[in-house]
Amino acid sequence: MRSFMPKIIVAASILAAIPLSSAYAAHRHHRAQVDTMTTASVPADPGTRAAMHQLLGVKQGIRTARQVGKITEDQARDLMRQADAIKPSGDRSVFGQINDLDQRLQSATGQGTYIGSGGDGGYYPNG
Repeated sequence: MRSFMPKIIVAASILAAIPLSSAYAAHRHHRAQVDTMTTASVPADPGTRAAMHQLLGVKQGIRTARQVGKITEDQARDLMRQADAIKPSGDRSVFGQINDLDQRLQSATGQGTYIGSGGDGGYYPNG
């Protein structure tokens, strides 16, 4: 019985150590993953990243507007060409270009910002 007890203790220690070593290895591996903030596909600059996300949102809006029939194929192609011409950066002028394109999309779909009270016979799109 005495020789059996150390074997159980050794076996139990080994079995207990295996999950811990795996967890430690997984934790170390997780820390070594690629930092997506420094890869070429994702800009590191927060302003550039924000501009890229806004531009992608406008492009998705163009595709959706075309799919639901709010704009014609020619309008969608023209708006997409304008979107492709914008190069995302952290510069404020880029955000203005993206906003202007978004306003053109909203005007084309009939969802633009209207000014006036309508007392002059109708609303006029802003822009």
